[in-house]
Amino acid sequence: MYARLISGSLFFSSDAGRIRKGTLYLNDGAFFSASDLTIISVKGDKKMAKLERNRGMYFGSWTGQDIEEKASVSIGDSSGVTACTVTAATFGTAVSDVSGEYTFLYDGSNWTLNGNVVSDISTAYGLSITGDPADGDILVVEYTAATGGWEALGKDNDDLSKELNPDTETSQNVLGETNFKHSGYTPEIGLDPYYIDPSRKMYDHLREVALEELYGEGDLMGYFAEAYFQTANRKTQKMTGYCYVRQAWFVPQSTGGDTAGYAIPVTITPVGPATKKKIVYDMKTNEATITNFTAGS
Repeated sequence: MYARLISGSLFFSSDAGRIRKGTLYLNDGAFFSASDLTIISVKGDKKMAKLERNRGMYFGSWTGQDIEEKASVSIGDSSGVTACTVTAATFGTAVSDVSGEYTFLYDGSNWTLNGNVVSDISTAYGLSITGDPADGDILVVEYTAATGGWEALGKDNDDLSKELNPDTETSQNVLGETNFKHSGYTPEIGLDPYYIDPSRKMYDHLREVALEELYGEGDLMGYFAEAYFQTANRKTQKMTGYCYVRQAWFVPQSTGGDTAGYAIPVTITPVGPATKKKIVYDMKTNEATITNFTAGS
């Protein structure tokens, strides 16, 4: 077993532990997931891993606050059903708290969901129907589970960076002296592609903004967090560290896509002062919890 430090990166030999499904397990019990390391060479059964000292991630939120559980239902062009309401808590239990759009169809005898018969739509899903269902009637429920409110950015990207775009100017006077002027930064993050997924925390509002071509501050301003994780707990699968939170513009660039799916690429432009906060990221659920630093912490 050996390790070598080269240009600020620590390299382990394969007998330091084992690499299984993209995770490096050291013999002392420590581990590092695929996002913490990169396999940089393979020679026979000898594998080397480049271990990053810190891991950075980006997060986005429209409000910077927790998202409350909610559900709404529409009846489309139903002819028998005249109205319908939904109880969010009951519906959430039925769908295992998975956010998304759910479409119920009446086949003349039963309500169905994804082709499966729903035996008791009122008790099981919390849907209270007014009127007598007719063949072809439809109920569309949009459900949002209660979450931490922050979305981990980069799910569709193999490379994601914050471009600082420094505003600098170099000039030379008649004495041959060089003057350098730095007027600050205009940071920008290009999230391209960003495939639309109803389970994503920023999906609903981003879709609305892009399709309606909204451009006001109240429509496009959200919150951006740049996080640095320093520790990872093997048992809880949680990472802890700190982050800098600031307001940011989330501006859609286009709508459409390819065979991979419908996408709305977004340009994120952080603005204003940044506030340092604590962050805990659950790798099992992809949930981030961001809190203020307290005295002594």
